Amino acid sequence: MIKLSQRLQAIADFVPQGARVADVGTDHGFLPCYLAQNNQAVKVYACDINEQPLALAQKNVADYNVGDIVSTRLGNGLAVIEPGEVDVVTIAGMGGSLMIEILDAAPLVVDKLNRIILQPNVGAEAVRIWAEKNRWHIVAEQLVRENDRFSVIIAMEPGRSLNSMTPVELFLGPELLKQQHPLLGLYISEEYDKAQMVLAQLAKSDSEESRHKEQMLKRKWEDVNGVIKCRLGVSLS
Repeated sequence: MIKLSQRLQAIADFVPQGARVADVGTDHGFLPCYLAQNNQAVKVYACDINEQPLALAQKNVADYNVGDIVSTRLGNGLAVIEPGEVDVVTIAGMGGSLMIEILDAAPLVVDKLNRIILQPNVGAEAVRIWAEKNRWHIVAEQLVRENDRFSVIIAMEPGRSLNSMTPVELFLGPELLKQQHPLLGLYISEEYDKAQMVLAQLAKSDSEESRHKEQMLKRKWEDVNGVIKCRLGVSLS
């Protein structure tokens, strides 16, 4: 039986039982093989734009004997999926802006989905903004730390949330804040350190644009500090 990394396992845990799945940017195809082996999905399309990783996925599909459930498709994003062919899409290991481009390029496919599961390497905030703008409700989030690196996993379903997300919820994740995720404090600390590095660089510039960015970033972290003091009982100062 295939054993997934913590990151991929967190994604798999968000896939509903009996789903038809398109895994975009499948790379080695471990996630599709796992979903098939565990009878979690009835059909999985392992999709990739590059031939080399897709060839590796094809080998793994054969080695794990899941070819009756997993098919591979070569192509860009969701262009290789027909509307209604799947009800779940997973995209992992790329930037949030690229994920948004992939979803926006296939509106007819996205319109037929029941769930989207994304694991952006960067740009989780942009993904959440996209979700709210396009009437997708964030139903679950997970945060894992593996090899000294954080991964945020976001699951969303069609339908506008009853309440709009606040700027801090867009940044940190409404579900992660709600569940007071045990890794959230460390995650915030690392993001804060990154922000301080950016602020140090901005301080070296005398341009008006840099001053504006500096003020906006400081204000953002003041808001974050206020929220985590109240909801998590921790402070950045």
